[in-house]
Amino acid sequence: MPDSVKIIEVLRSSTSWAGSPLPGLGTGQTEFRVLLFKMAPGAKTTIHMHPLNGAGYMISGELTMFATEDHHGSFADPKRVKKVKLTAGDAWTETVNVWHYGENTGHDEVEFVLIFVGQEGTPPTLSLGTKPK
Repeated sequence: MPDSVKIIEVLRSSTSWAGSPLPGLGTGQTEFRVLLFKMAPGAKTTIHMHPLNGAGYMISGELTMFATEDHHGSFADPKRVKKVKLTAGDAWTETVNVWHYGENTGHDEVEFVLIFVGQEGTPPTLSLGTKPK
């Protein structure tokens, strides 16, 4: 009988997709959050950051993420902006405490899962409250 269980490691990383090291977990009760996102073609998230460690997995579509080194969340200086394009089957480690946003740059709905881990009660996302232009 062939092996009926296969385990494929899709991601192992100690840095974010933008290259910054991930912070260690704090003290207190650990909490996981698993979130399913769906984005229509052309949709953009608000400019936001995550205070928790997170990892994502693309189910379908094409998502481009942009991050800025500007501490105020400005994307005006292209030299301070990093980007990554993700498609179905891609996995990534989220940026932590870095302003960024995602955009569905494809023609189909984007669907992806994000998993966050951190201290219980910490919100997974803090929004700048603005949409990128």
